[in-house]
Amino acid sequence: MDTREDQNISKDHEKKTLKCADQAEILRSYQRDIDFISQLQEKLSNLLHDLKNYRTLSRYLISDIPARWIYFVFTSGMGNQTLGEEYTGIVQANLKNYSVPSLNARIISMILEYFGERTLLKGLDVLQRYVNDPCNQLTEQSVKLFNWILTTLQSIIPLLILIHKGFFYISGRYYSLGKRLTKIDYAKVYGSSSMDKVSWGLRLLGIITLMQTVLRIWQNESQQKNNEELIKLTETDVHKNCQLCTEAISTTATPCGHTFCWPCISNWLRNKPQCPFCRENVPPQRIVYLMNL
Repeated sequence: MDTREDQNISKDHEKKTLKCADQAEILRSYQRDIDFISQLQEKLSNLLHDLKNYRTLSRYLISDIPARWIYFVFTSGMGNQTLGEEYTGIVQANLKNYSVPSLNARIISMILEYFGERTLLKGLDVLQRYVNDPCNQLTEQSVKLFNWILTTLQSIIPLLILIHKGFFYISGRYYSLGKRLTKIDYAKVYGSSSMDKVSWGLRLLGIITLMQTVLRIWQNESQQKNNEELIKLTETDVHKNCQLCTEAISTTATPCGHTFCWPCISNWLRNKPQCPFCRENVPPQRIVYLMNL
């Protein structure tokens, strides 16, 4: 792998020749990196089979995060191109300043890209469980306000990711939100450029992605109306006991109209996103907390 320092020439000449990589090249680069990470993850798993504490250590390789960390350390972390970047002839760069991104910027970008969305959503879920815990000392109005804020954030974050992806397909700038926040882009330094037809196809995909976002926003609004109707239909069942534990009062309803206590139904849906009774598909974010309205 070549270092960026070996690939970059003098700053004055760089300003004349540095150009943004197109969408197809960036996507091909990421796909090649993902393929190599998958192979690395498989090799790590095979290596663990030879160790005595295989079962204890194997749980850490359920996700590809360890393999991604190792890959990052020996590529971008050391100032080298990744295999995908080398294959497509692109390098990470700050196109505005005509400079190589700092190590801190590359690390922050990697953390945001690998952990940002999932960690944020998981944190919001933990906060919502705390807010709806009957043992906390929050007032009814506070519970209502916090539930509205947390539910709104849980629906907005995936939409922001989708909107950003649409703009990337259209403009070719900043593959992820982490790279946008750290001002890390991609520059084309060698090799032939992608066909213009491919770029236009991706721009069309970006427009479709933005249209999909608008459709999801409309669906969320429709779901909110359905939730309000569901609340009216289930008001008479609110004070009944939970149908799972049969002890706690039912405070939460599924879109199909069944009511449970919050801890029971949230724990159930994390393991299996289906109503315990009618087996209708129920994503965790679609359950409605009734006692705070």
